[in-house]
Order: sequence, then structure tokens, then C-alpha cells
Amino acid sequence: MLPGIILMIALVAILLSAAFYSVVNSEAYQSEQMRYKLGIVGNTENELLDLGVHMLETEDDMQYVLDLVQFDDEDEARAALRNADISAYIVITDEFVDAIDDMTNDTKLKYYATSGQKGISNVMMDEIALVAANIMVPSEKGICTLRKIMEEEGYEQSEVYMAAYEIFMAYVDTMMLRGEISNVTELGISDGLTTLEYYFISMFLFFALLLTMCAVSFFTGKNNGQYKFLAAKGISPVQQVLGEFIPLLTVNAISIGVVLSFAIAAGHFANIHLDISARMVTGIMLATIMFSAMGYFLYETLVGVINKVLVTFLLYLAGAYASGYFYPKSILPKLLQRAGELIPTGAAFSYVGGVVAGRDFGWPAVGMAVYTVAFIAISVFIRKRRISW
Repeated sequence: MLPGIILMIALVAILLSAAFYSVVNSEAYQSEQMRYKLGIVGNTENELLDLGVHMLETEDDMQYVLDLVQFDDEDEARAALRNADISAYIVITDEFVDAIDDMTNDTKLKYYATSGQKGISNVMMDEIALVAANIMVPSEKGICTLRKIMEEEGYEQSEVYMAAYEIFMAYVDTMMLRGEISNVTELGISDGLTTLEYYFISMFLFFALLLTMCAVSFFTGKNNGQYKFLAAKGISPVQQVLGEFIPLLTVNAISIGVVLSFAIAAGHFANIHLDISARMVTGIMLATIMFSAMGYFLYETLVGVINKVLVTFLLYLAGAYASGYFYPKSILPKLLQRAGELIPTGAAFSYVGGVVAGRDFGWPAVGMAVYTVAFIAISVFIRKRRISW
């Protein structure tokens, strides 16, 4: 019996691990982790223009999300855009540089992006291009204007240099101040969790949910006569239920611990950065206790192997769907969202997610405890009824 249970658990763990790996390596997920690439076409050897590009790459907050790619000609940049090697490109024409040097405002940067539906990449590139233009154009205009006026007024070259340096540093300070006027918080995919945290928790809770199904053979071959025989030997219904539930829970808890250990090792090997804290592990273990109690209650209630497996799987699937295990529950109707939060699968997700996101998780913890006690109590009641039949 035990080898079959272990084999089923290993199979479920492998299948869900493959599903999780597929999710985190999908294009949709990786697109959220990528750095945006902005192509630059044209001559940036102009002193201040080159300095502006250098600052964007090394000093400004844009360095954390932006890679600048230099192209020799526009055809090369256009080909890279069509191949999705870059998200957009800017053309710095000779007319633009001459206009800046002449302190006129009759020439603008030419910015090109893909057409069609406007996704997050294009929106980001619009903003990045705007930042680039706002940093390069006004600063160069201001410095060139200052130089020309001071030279016309007869200032020494050293004085012109120091004044240009001071106004340049003022522009730098203003630019650097942009990172201090706002805080960026990643809301993630749902419930304040990052995308990686969300998928990991949902997959692992679904694994904990399916664990009891792997032990269906533990509940087969039993009948009321055996229960009555045990009762005649002085083993009460409470002792009978706990005597069966505790071994089931032990197998499930050990399985969770082993799979978690493999998940941590695999995460390091695959370079998947996920902080699996002791609080997260504790939350998953508490959810496993409730799921084990729920599975035991269902198997105690249902009669026949087919009924046990089929009904349990359908209930688990429906609960996981309503509680947002497969995708954010925000796409569901409000009434179904609320119901999904109140059922056992929803309470488990709210509890573990609350632990990871640092939210108040009082009611989910109480709900899980109530569900666990209720499942065991009802199982004891059903066992008493079977003994009395």
C-alpha cells in the first residue's frame, strides 16, 4: 500500500513541478522580468549629448530597467525592432544636434515603436523616450546658452567652464531627485504577491490538496464490521478516527517537507529567486493539516472507490478554481470571489498569501482551525453512526 501511495505522490509532485516550471519560463512571465531596450540611431559624439546618454546608463534610475543599444543606421534599428530585439528606437539626426547647438527648438527627436495594440512595453518605452528627451535637450540648451552669453559678455574661459560645470551639476541633481519623489511598489499578480510567489503558493497548495487522493488505497477494503469489532475491543470512534487520520497526516506532512526541500534545491539550480521563509513553510503545513482533515472527511463520507476519487477530485478542482489557484480570482464575478475566499481552499490561500505578503491573516487562521476541527468532528459522528448500524 505504502509504495503505491509514494508513487502517486511523486507523480503528482512531478506533474505540478513541470506546470510551475512552464509558467515561470513562459513568455508572459519573462516579459515582466525583462529590461527594456531602447535603440539609438545617430551620432552621440556631441559632448553634452554623449554625457546625457552616459548618465542615463549609469546614474539615472532608468539604468535598472533600460538598456541603450547603439545602431549605425536606421535600417539596422528598424530590423531589430521588427525582430523584437528592441522595444523602440530614437533617431538623433544631424539637424537635431545642430538645432540644439544653435539653441533653437525647431527640431525634435524622432521616436519609433511598433504599431497595433499598445502594451506595457510600448507604454514604458514612451516614458523612457520622454525621460531621455527631457534630460538631454533642456540640459544641453541651458549649458550652451550660458556659454554663449558668458562668452559674449567677455568672461574668462575658466569662469565659463566653472559656470557651465555648476549648471550641469544642478541639472544632474534635479535628474537624480526624480528617484526620491516616489516609491515603486510591485503589486504583483494578486493579493499583494509577486507573480512568482503567487504561482508557487497556488501550485503548492494544490499539491497539498491532492495529497489525500494519492492515499485512496488507505481507505479501501474497510467496512462497518471492522469498525464494530474495534469498538467491541474498547476502541472508541474518536480513537479510531484519530488512529487513521494521524498516519495519513504524517505521510502528507513528510511529503510536503520532502517536496519543499527539492523545490528549494531546484530553485537554486534553475536560478529562480524565491524566498521560501520559515513562515511560508509553516503556513503550507497548517494548510496541509486542514486539507488532510477535509480529505479524510470526504473519504469517510463517500462509499465506493470511484465515488471517493471522482467526487473528491471534482470538489478539489472547483474549490481551487473559485479560490484563484489557477489564475487571479479577480476575473471571477464578485459573488464567486467572496465564496472562493470563505471555502477551505480560499482560507488556505488567504492565510499563506497573508503570511508571505505581511498582511493581517487572523480570520483565515481561525477559519482553517474551525474547518479542521469540524471535519474531524463530523468524521467521528459518521463513524459512530456506522458502528451503531
